[in-house]
Amino acid sequence: MTRLYRLTLRPLTPWRTPWQADTLIGLLLATCARVHGPDQLRSRLIEPMLAGQPPFVLSDAMPGDLLPLPISLRLADWPVEQRKRLKKARWLRRKDFQSACAGKCPPIGALFSDAGVFTDHARQHNTLSRLNDTTDSSTEDDAIGIYQRRETFFHSQTPEMDRRLDLYIRLLDRSAGDLLLELLYELSLTGFGADVSTGRGGFDLPDDPVAVPELDDPPPEADAIVCLSTFQPSPDDPTNGYWDAFPKFGRIGPDFGLEDVRKNTLILFRPGAVFRTDPATSFLGHAVPMEKLLPSDSADFLSTREIHIIHPAFGLTIPARLANFGD
Repeated sequence: MTRLYRLTLRPLTPWRTPWQADTLIGLLLATCARVHGPDQLRSRLIEPMLAGQPPFVLSDAMPGDLLPLPISLRLADWPVEQRKRLKKARWLRRKDFQSACAGKCPPIGALFSDAGVFTDHARQHNTLSRLNDTTDSSTEDDAIGIYQRRETFFHSQTPEMDRRLDLYIRLLDRSAGDLLLELLYELSLTGFGADVSTGRGGFDLPDDPVAVPELDDPPPEADAIVCLSTFQPSPDDPTNGYWDAFPKFGRIGPDFGLEDVRKNTLILFRPGAVFRTDPATSFLGHAVPMEKLLPSDSADFLSTREIHIIHPAFGLTIPARLANFGD
């Protein structure tokens, strides 16, 4: 198993797009194309990913010292009065996560929900008239009005030292480390996700990556892995496990000349998925190729322009002991 690193991202503004691994890697691919050109993007990142050999895998960016609650813990024998809190729980402190990975069930007080970490805010926007570029419409058919967009930031009660996002990194190609850091820095100059042009998704990189061997050391009798990323399993990945799946309705950028920028609906797994398999497994998932990612007419159009895109859906994994949860 390759070494595991942790890199701190410090949000400077609220963000609109969830810090999911597949979204982040997709933005890094776009950044590579902008900085190094399509040939470097294809040879250094896209082709290895399509071959099932990604140069690096990333976790979702996680708040402060928290890690995802392993899904298998939801099947433990919790008292009835604790199950409401369990249903909302999403996070564990790192020490409690390590304990869970060793096959122990943490106390209910160790579980955190999103509401205890983040705050969502609905920001109002005006729709401008197509006729006069103002909010004053003189015709009935020129629909204008107020709409809302939600954005996320840290809860006001979150300690200042915990107002950070931890990104876990596994380098499968050691030569890719400098490239990854360069791309993350370049991305920090523009911002992450939606509405970066209006100041959303701003972040910086205050520190260098640090090794975290305590998460990489298999616990006694390890027989499983926990995934720290939003990902999609490949056909060869293990199926004996527990997971929480959800649909993702993605879109591609507006710069490709397509009339329809919608991707096919993807079914992805949330962080915390647990599988009984070799605990030395470094990652799960695969890169979704363009012919499966886009409608056929969109894929054919891009192919004629020699444009090839993928959806990187890899999941970084941590060794664990599944114990008897859910058995």
